[in-house]
Amino acid sequence: MTTNAGQNPRPGAETHNVAEQWEEQEFADAWVAKDDGRQDIRVPMVGSAVAAIPHEKDAAISILDVGAGYGMVTMELFKAHPNANVTLQDISEAMFVHAKERLADKAGQTRFVIADFSKPTWVADLKGPFDVAISAIAIHNMYDDNMISSIYKDICGVLKPGATFINLDYAGQSGGIDAHIQWLKEGGFDSVDCTAATDRISLLVAKKA
Repeated sequence: MTTNAGQNPRPGAETHNVAEQWEEQEFADAWVAKDDGRQDIRVPMVGSAVAAIPHEKDAAISILDVGAGYGMVTMELFKAHPNANVTLQDISEAMFVHAKERLADKAGQTRFVIADFSKPTWVADLKGPFDVAISAIAIHNMYDDNMISSIYKDICGVLKPGATFINLDYAGQSGGIDAHIQWLKEGGFDSVDCTAATDRISLLVAKKA
């Protein structure tokens, strides 16, 4: 499904689709400091995404955190699933500096993979398959229908049969919710549920057949 490939973000919105800026430690440090100042908003949203994982708390499940950044989602994952093993994927080594520090006590249960999910080969080093994939406020930054649908297909490909993909993101402003549901189904997911996390952020839960 094509809506407006090569989408434009809403007027006044921040854009983070320039890969080079994430390579700069100063930029990453400033971004993390800013995000730390809005944890009262971000943490409950991420918590709602983590709560959609259909596994028992103590299960030793394998999880892929897509666009993991400084590790906020993974930190919440470990609160809910302390025995999980998490692979964090991101384009930014500078962001992983923060993630590795914050997740130091889980070093034996984490892997860090530098990969650009706008590139066709980004899944090559992930070493799945995974029981769960999760992403929070990351994939919309592509602002391109074809890239987003391709990323969904790639994620489905590294999941086990019956696995779940959870995406907390601005689906409404990056193609529209109906488009995201169709892209997920075209990418190999059998069913997709969508609920509103906020007035602008959607929680998409997709099940692989």
